Amino acid sequence: MVAAISEKLPNHFSARGLEKSDAELVKACRGGDEAAWNELVERYQRLIFTIPRRAGLSEEQSADIFQEVFLTLFEKLNDIEQPEKIRSWIVTTAKFKTWSAVRGEKNFRLLDTEAEMASLPDNSPLADDRLIELEQQHLIRTALKELETRCRKILSMIYLHDSAASYAEVAREIGVGETSISPLRARCLKKLAKILGK
Repeated sequence: MVAAISEKLPNHFSARGLEKSDAELVKACRGGDEAAWNELVERYQRLIFTIPRRAGLSEEQSADIFQEVFLTLFEKLNDIEQPEKIRSWIVTTAKFKTWSAVRGEKNFRLLDTEAEMASLPDNSPLADDRLIELEQQHLIRTALKELETRCRKILSMIYLHDSAASYAEVAREIGVGETSISPLRARCLKKLAKILGK
């Protein structure tokens, strides 16, 4: 679904435009802005919840990790030196907390330092390639929110629904002729790529 959009975009895209927004959100959160905190949580909730789920943890365990990640973020908010890299900080924190939960399930000894945790071999579904894919999916979903309604609807119907909508269905939904969908889709993908390339 989101991967289908990834295939239509350039191989590498930057999140610089989105990271700037992240930095602004962190700054606002430090100032006590509740709306900014809610936006930060909403922005990353799907990504964070997916990490423990992909490692085989239950929904309840994943919800606990989700809460722990954001509690840790709240506690460390003023200590984060590079707020523009908050996405990486959040993913790394979620990964460490997931490893800890997985080790707890298997009665492994607790590791005392982050260095020991970082040296653990990662044979789980959280391998670097999978995390990169999850982050790309997250960036695409975030960028989609910046598109105008018509483009968002076209791309969502074609790429994000469990079964892709036909051009005829999309045309009916947005009120244009079926032959207009292909060029509209192409323009919308270009706009999406531009947002991702900021």
